[in-house]
Amino acid sequence: MSSLSFPRIALAVLLLIVLGLGGAFLKLGMNPPLPVQVIVHKDLPGTQFAATQQAPQAAVALPAMPEPVAAPTLQH
Repeated sequence: MSSLSFPRIALAVLLLIVLGLGGAFLKLGMNPPLPVQVIVHKDLPGTQFAATQQAPQAAVALPAMPEPVAAPTLQH
């Protein structure tokens, strides 16, 4: 047999397999980017978002909060 021993040959084969698999995984990561997605939502008219007359009237009908009172201070 030549001067190369079996462990060195096995190590070289294993190294080639690892490098080959690593290159394959790198190639998988180099795929082109996906196409831009198409917008599928509908254009809604602005009248759906306009405030109705009932909403301000309901807000006026609610009782107001009392005025805040200052906290008492400590006097020596």
